[in-house]
Amino acid sequence: MRRIDALEQRDGARGSAGRLTRGATLAGYERLARSVDLDPIVMLDAAGLPGKVLSDPDTLISVDSVAVLLEESARQSDQQAFGLLLAEMQRLSHLGVLAAVLREEPTLRAALEALGRYMCLHNAGLRLAIDHMGEFTMVFLELQLRKPGGSRQGIEMAAAVTLRVLRALAADDFNPVSFCFRHGAPRSLEVHKRVLGPALDFAHPFNAIVCRSRELDSKIASADPELGAALKRRLDQQLTASHDEPLDRVRHAIRLLIPSGGCSVERVAEQLGTHRRTLNRQLAGSGESVSSVIDDVRAEMAETYLSGGVRTLYQVGDLLGFASGADFSRWFRGRFGMTASQWMNHREASATLHRVGLAE
Repeated sequence: MRRIDALEQRDGARGSAGRLTRGATLAGYERLARSVDLDPIVMLDAAGLPGKVLSDPDTLISVDSVAVLLEESARQSDQQAFGLLLAEMQRLSHLGVLAAVLREEPTLRAALEALGRYMCLHNAGLRLAIDHMGEFTMVFLELQLRKPGGSRQGIEMAAAVTLRVLRALAADDFNPVSFCFRHGAPRSLEVHKRVLGPALDFAHPFNAIVCRSRELDSKIASADPELGAALKRRLDQQLTASHDEPLDRVRHAIRLLIPSGGCSVERVAEQLGTHRRTLNRQLAGSGESVSSVIDDVRAEMAETYLSGGVRTLYQVGDLLGFASGADFSRWFRGRFGMTASQWMNHREASATLHRVGLAE
């Protein structure tokens, strides 16, 4: 049954949004899996992924299936930092042509912006948004999954890989101010502190890397701007051919706006540089409106927060942009047909039954 679910998830991801990633995303998985007593072939098969991904980095695979693989690998190995351990095995070269582009950028800032622009060609399910805020620069990270509650390992891996890329370009002379994650803290922070550093903030309104702006102005010594420009022209052609669907762009903007409490149809349109009527017309083809997508994304985020260690309902309501706990409670009951407390109890009961079933 688990394999069937994963296959349906994979095919759905391809059919609806085409969110695929290169097999290089799983570089090092076989060695890591065996080191924690997992059979990599069995794990790949259960997630609906082909075994050849271990030897062919250019195999295109479903982002959702990769998320399933990472979460199951963490659960079965009891390694809550599995995504970080896998990130330690990643190298800049695993980004393929994108790695060559980053090496030729003049500064870390330019490389980071190029990474955000072209990441979709390497991993169509990962979004990086860079926001320059004076002394600090925020690098927001989002995984676009059909079931966003299963993004813990993937988002931590993405944060660690981004850090490794910047350090490789800066000859290891780069240290972010902090890392912020929506999900709750793990039992142990030993691996997190070793890989990411001591400044960690869990149960946060967003996933982000906080950097000092001045560090991003550091020059990349080996850069060749002319070569970089030629490589970017090649990637720009690919980017035009794989232009994002309007629904993907709207969902991404909403995820950034919800924590501020000011997520409205007008604000989303403004964020995307268009008018609300134009945006709604673009979404009409998929049977959606900006309002319906806001509600769907808010529901996904609510499930993520309630499943990820944020247990105070007032906190969850605040993270979702509600003015009061009463407003959040009314919305939640209307959306899910039960209170948030009932939803959590139901989920915990289902998880217990699932564990008992596996044990038997």
